[in-house]
Amino acid sequence: MRYSVIDIGTNTMLLLIAEYDKNTKTVKTILDIQRVPRLGKGVDSSRNITAESVKKAVDVLNEYKKISAEYRSEKILATATSFIRDAKNKAEFLETIKKETGIDIEILSGDDEAKLTFIGAVHDKLNQDSAKGRITTIDIGGGSTEITSGDISAGNTSVGAFERTPMKIPIKGKSLDVGSVRLNEKYLKNHPPAYENLFESEEFVKGFLQYIDFDIKDSALIGVAGTVTTMAAIKLGLSSFDASKVDGTTLSLNEIEAIFTRLAAMPIEELYALGNFMEGRADIIIPGILILQTFMERFGFDKITVSTKGLRYGTFIREILK
Repeated sequence: MRYSVIDIGTNTMLLLIAEYDKNTKTVKTILDIQRVPRLGKGVDSSRNITAESVKKAVDVLNEYKKISAEYRSEKILATATSFIRDAKNKAEFLETIKKETGIDIEILSGDDEAKLTFIGAVHDKLNQDSAKGRITTIDIGGGSTEITSGDISAGNTSVGAFERTPMKIPIKGKSLDVGSVRLNEKYLKNHPPAYENLFESEEFVKGFLQYIDFDIKDSALIGVAGTVTTMAAIKLGLSSFDASKVDGTTLSLNEIEAIFTRLAAMPIEELYALGNFMEGRADIIIPGILILQTFMERFGFDKITVSTKGLRYGTFIREILK
């Protein structure tokens, strides 16, 4: 079974081509790439997807469709998240995409996005017979942030992740309408940002964190998406992104605070010069780190493990389990 999964986010469009290995009962990554069209630009204020964003989406999806054919994918699954959920003209957007690319897009609810992100981030751990304990995941996107927690001990056997039906692990999660692009457009347009803007941003984030009404204390924290993977690349001193090195990296709260202090003082040109992983992210890395740092301080986390997986892997696993 070889499928393509396209994750259409506020800032990025990700393509995963993967296979399910029946013998090892694991997901094998064939190709994992991204484009950064920032389709959700301005959606927070206008609540409309622009004509420019529609064209960008069509172009990237047709490119991904061609790549999928070259890699002999049996099926293309496309999901969209926060910025499309919020757009008033989402019906017209979906209709145009279907007409111009032939691809149907599933708009995920915040709850589904949180659950699939969790499954994608922890599925490797589920294949370990010793897997146990509570895990909390944080996915800082451009338009929203998903916090999800679950006990992977539930139903643990020695037969592998898929036979344990990971979609049935008891999970609690919240999708918060605060993301790096939203925060950037609202408070942090200037680089370096002014102190008062950082303070306003932090207070804004704290206002959303009060909606996390389930217990996440004493759990292991895993982070997915561009904010944490970018910080891992910076910690490792990479000039070019390498998923094999970034995946599994641990960042302490002290390290995160040091990276934030360093980057917050840099002009935008210097941020871009840090590495190719800053493409499409240099102007939103500060709000992304601020969200993470505020979350970790609020709930007492002193470290986070970085995962290069997430929603697209969770979507793939859901399809395999059907």
